[in-house]
Formats: sequence, C-alpha cells, structure tokens
Amino acid sequence: MAISRSSFGEAANAMKTSLHATALSVLTIVTFLAFYPTVATGATVDVAVGNGGLFFSPSSVTIHPGDTVRWTFSSGGHSTTSGSPGMPNNLWDSGIRSQGAVFNHTFPSAGTFPYYCIPHGGCCGMTGTVTVTSPTPTPTPPPMPGPPIVTTNPATLIARFSARLNGSVNPHGLTTTFHFQYGLTTSYGLTTPPQNRSGNTPQNVSANISGLMANRVYHFRIVASNARGTRFGADRTFTTRSPTGPPIVTTNAATNVARNSATLNGLVYPHGLSTSINFQYGPTTSYGSTTPMQTRTGNTYQNVSANVSGLMANRVYHFRIKATNMAGTRFGNDRTFTTRP
Repeated sequence: MAISRSSFGEAANAMKTSLHATALSVLTIVTFLAFYPTVATGATVDVAVGNGGLFFSPSSVTIHPGDTVRWTFSSGGHSTTSGSPGMPNNLWDSGIRSQGAVFNHTFPSAGTFPYYCIPHGGCCGMTGTVTVTSPTPTPTPPPMPGPPIVTTNPATLIARFSARLNGSVNPHGLTTTFHFQYGLTTSYGLTTPPQNRSGNTPQNVSANISGLMANRVYHFRIVASNARGTRFGADRTFTTRSPTGPPIVTTNAATNVARNSATLNGLVYPHGLSTSINFQYGPTTSYGSTTPMQTRTGNTYQNVSANVSGLMANRVYHFRIKATNMAGTRFGNDRTFTTRP
C-alpha cells in the first residue's frame, strides 16, 4: 500500500508534538519536586481509650516534636480533650466518640500537655498526659588525634643580649614536646629546652633566650613532635638591641585600684644607660600629676610601679610611663582606670 508524502509528514509532526508534550510534563514534575520537597513525618504513638475501664492506656506518653498521638476508642462515650477536667485549653478536642473511632493530634513543639475525657475526667479521674521533649542531640565525637599544629609568633622583650621567643602549639590530642630553634642563619644551631603540652586547642608558648650578640639579626622557629609526627613553624627574625640607646617603655594595667588610691605599673628597658622613670597621671590626657623619679640601669626589661593617692572616688584617671636617658625620652601608651565608688 502506498503512503503519500503528506501523510508521512503529518505523522512526523504528530510525533514531534507528542515528544514536546512529554518533555514539558517531565520538566513540570521536576520543577514541582524542587520547590515542594518531601516533608519528613514523625512517629505515631497509640493510646487506647476506655479499654476495659475509665482510663487511657497508657495514660502518659513521651514523644518528640512532630510526632503524633493516635487515640483509638475501644469503647464509646469518651473524648480526648486538652486541658484539665472542666478547664479545656482548646489545643485539641475529639468530641464524644463512639466505639472504633480514631482521633489524631500532632504536637509541633516541646511541652507538657494534660488532657481528659469530658464525661469521665472530673468524676472518675480519666485523664492523661503527653510530654513532648526535644531529642537529645548526637554528641560530637572528639577530634581524631594527629600531628601537632604549630605557629611561630613574633619575638618579644628583645634586648641587647636576650629575647623571648613565642609561638602557638595545638597538641592535637596527644602529648606533645616542643622547643624553639634559633641562630644567626636558617641553619639555627641553637635550641631551647624541651617543654610538654597536651590537649586539643591552640596554646600560646614561649621560651626566654640569652647570650645573644648585640645588634644582630637572629632567625628562629618553633618545632613540635608527638606520636603522629613532627611539625616546624615558619622562620621568623628579630634584631637584638644596640649596646646603648633611648629607653623602651610599656604602660601596664593599674592594680590595687581603690576609692582614693591605685598602683601604676610599667615595663622599662634602660638600653645600657642610667634611666630616670616616672608616671604621669590625671583626669585627662593632659595628666597634670607625676610620681617621684626612679632610676634603672642595665640591658634587661624591668618592671616598675608607683603608688598614687589623693584620688577622687568613682573617677576615670589616665596615666602613662615616661623614661629618659642620655639617648632620649620615651613615653608609654595612655591607659585608664576608674577609682571605686
């Protein structure tokens, strides 16, 4: 039988139209699923109503938010009604049901929900309780032990012959031994005594070194080892102080702050010269009052303090350390304290 060219074209067009419609249907379904994801359903707990007596069985249940209680009426003439006998709270009410009826209520949030049977709650103690508790979260397992994590931090208290090397170490759950390598090149050559740390958090660590040469560049880094491996911090440098120079000062926090008095504290590096130190203090950064002069010498950082009195109660005071030697005068940063009421 001969098929005309027009009939063949009509069949092809019909097939194209059908395929296009199918593709649109699939796209519509995919789009619907993307914007309307499946909602997880909670558990269902069963309670029998009037099964062999005027009571709910079980009378008390504990569930989680999103769970449903399903009351099945083993006998007629009962209800499940939220609240206490004679005092409904309108969260749910099945109404008086006949034998074989089923009533469901879903609990969206945590809480304690009493309920009762309208005909038999007050007279016969036909009551129940639904307790909704949030599920206990799964505890986060402790991190797996591993090699230490280390960071070389900047050196501090840099003097002519000494310095403090600083770093950070996370033992990663294992007892970890660390030390600092230091020297005039990245070959280092010198080490600090070993120290131990344990735990799973970063911890600041330090080591004091001495016997250095003046006005020289030193390299250093932290090294830490545990049962899982050894790690090296990045290389850092510092330059020791020249034999003499202007003092170096730091204003530290005030202590022993009382109603009319306080102790002012600071740190001074005399830089190899006899250095005079005092504190400036007052209610503004113009200060206006000073402590008696003190003298320090040497090439080490030294704590200094001065007691001040005659202050006004419940007032903010500014203060800073000042140090002077033959090479110059230096001022510490301004700090404040508030006297007691």
